[in-house]
Amino acid sequence: MESETRRVLVLDDGPVERAAFARFARSAGWVVAGEAADAAGALEALAESNAELVVLDGRLPPDGALALLPRLLEARPGLPVLIVVALDEAPLLREAVKLGAAGGLQRPLLPAQVVEQLGRVARTPPARRE
Repeated sequence: MESETRRVLVLDDGPVERAAFARFARSAGWVVAGEAADAAGALEALAESNAELVVLDGRLPPDGALALLPRLLEARPGLPVLIVVALDEAPLLREAVKLGAAGGLQRPLLPAQVVEQLGRVARTPPARRE
């Protein structure tokens, strides 16, 4: 078991989804460093937090993850970002990984999947995320 605290930022426009991700992360020993429901709030939360990983909804308003992801990585180079998309959004997920996302999940989600991906993405070196 790791002795250091791991901090995650949860970015999703759905309050139920944010709460579920926060619960799953906490169950695996993560601390929720912040939450946001849109791109402006996401950038503000990132600037104010000490997050070590971001969970990003693929359709985060107003323009979605593909527009926000480069801005997050510019603000915090090497930051692991886990993209979450709907079952029919595999192309969005592939494009996000090309843009620098460390990994992704497709809904519907199981708690064990989320926990496993948080750990995997957190351990993946930035250079291997391309």
